[in-house]
Amino acid sequence: MLTKKEKREMIRLVSHRNEHLKGGKFWDVLEYIITLLLMMVLAFSIRSVLMEPMRVRGSSMENTLLPGDYMAVEKVSYILKPMQRGDVVICYYPKNDEYTCVKRIIGLAGDTITIEEGVVSVNGVRLQEDYVTTGMTSKHDGTYVVEDGCVFVMGDNRLVSRDSTDGMVGSIPVERIIGRVSRVLLPFSRAQKMPKVQYDV
Repeated sequence: MLTKKEKREMIRLVSHRNEHLKGGKFWDVLEYIITLLLMMVLAFSIRSVLMEPMRVRGSSMENTLLPGDYMAVEKVSYILKPMQRGDVVICYYPKNDEYTCVKRIIGLAGDTITIEEGVVSVNGVRLQEDYVTTGMTSKHDGTYVVEDGCVFVMGDNRLVSRDSTDGMVGSIPVERIIGRVSRVLLPFSRAQKMPKVQYDV
């Protein structure tokens, strides 16, 4: 029978042998670093492909989204289902790849948008827009036809929103839509799913 000292020595020798079989501490550290890098790549992939938290800057979507709110942006939604009127989306304006903006889809390709004294109609049907900031109406009355492959977007805070009613912006090509805002994440007092909006047009 082995003594305690002999048992300890045997355990030490077995551990030493196993370290050599695995390649020693250097390989343990290298394995750890590789695992960490793979986890970072995976996290970045999820963020860039599936969902990303983004911070609201500006007041063009008040009171749906307030400056400083953090929102969850789904990036694969539109692979599974088409864009819908009423969706709140993150997009790039045409000819501007530096800044993103958050707006609401009002019209889809082929729709005719009419704005008269701030009242918005799509294909002759007046929209029920309970989300529009109280007392705020559109700055740009007129009639707009949404081009093929594009969507027509507006901010909920109409008097301060630069959107598709602006001739310098116009309809937004669908490939410039980054994703759909699914919910407010922070602050906790405002955390909620985006209210479902559906237009009967």
